[in-house]
Amino acid sequence: MHQYINKRTLCALAALAAAWAPAQANTSTSSASIEQFQYRLVDLDLNDGIDASITFGTDVRSLYTAAGGQSQQLNASGSTSFVSPLGSAGGTLSDSALLAHASMTHTVPYDDTQLRFSSRGTRVTEFILSPNTELILTAVGKVEQQLDGRFYLSGSQVHMRGSLSGDEGTWRPKQFSKNYELGYGSGSATVNLYGSLISDSKARKGEFTLLADSYLMGPVTPVPEPSTYAMLLAGTFVLGAAARRRRKAAADPAA
Repeated sequence: MHQYINKRTLCALAALAAAWAPAQANTSTSSASIEQFQYRLVDLDLNDGIDASITFGTDVRSLYTAAGGQSQQLNASGSTSFVSPLGSAGGTLSDSALLAHASMTHTVPYDDTQLRFSSRGTRVTEFILSPNTELILTAVGKVEQQLDGRFYLSGSQVHMRGSLSGDEGTWRPKQFSKNYELGYGSGSATVNLYGSLISDSKARKGEFTLLADSYLMGPVTPVPEPSTYAMLLAGTFVLGAAARRRRKAAADPAA
C-alpha cells in the first residue's frame, strides 16, 4: 500500500512540474515597422512654367538598440542585432523602411532583475518644395505585440509626420501627423500611412519624420496558460487522493 501511495505522490509531483515547465520557455515579442515608404509630386499649376520638384537637404538617421545591458547606436542606414539567453533586439534602417523588434524570454524563478530589450529607428529629412506643388507621402505601418509576461513598460509604435513652413518660417500652418501604438496588451495592426503637404505660390521649406519603436522592460514574471492552471488543479487532486489513502491505510490496522 505504501509503495502504491508513493507512486501516486510521485505522479502528482511530476504533473505539477510538467504544468510549470512551459512557463519557463515563454517568450514575449514586440515589433514595429514602416515599409514601402515613398513620395510623389503633383503639379497643381501647369501654367506657371515651373515643374514640380523637391530638393532634399539635411537627412538625419538614427537606429538605437539595447539588449540586456548592451547597446548599439547607428547614425546612418544599416542594421543592428543582439541575441542573448534572456532575449533579443534589433532593427533595420534604409531609404524605404524602418524595422524594430524586441523579444524577452521569461525565467523562473522571478529574480527582480531589471531587463531592457528595445530598438528605435528614426529619420528626419528636410527639403524644399517647389511652388504650387503637392507632396504626397505614403507607407505601410505595422505594430505587433505578443506578451506572455508582465512588464514595467512595453510598447510598439509607428509614426509619420510632415510639416511645411509659412512666411515667417513657422512649421505650424501646414502639417500632418499619423501615429499608431500598442501599449500594455497583445495585438497587431497594419495601417496605411498617408500624408499630404501643399505649397502655395512660393517655394516652401519642409520636413518629414519617420519613427518605428519597440520595447520590453522588466523585471518580468511568466503568465501561466489556462492549461497550466488545469494541470495544477489535477495535481492537487491527486495529492489529496494520496493523502486520503494514507489516512485510510493508517486506520485499517486499528480496526
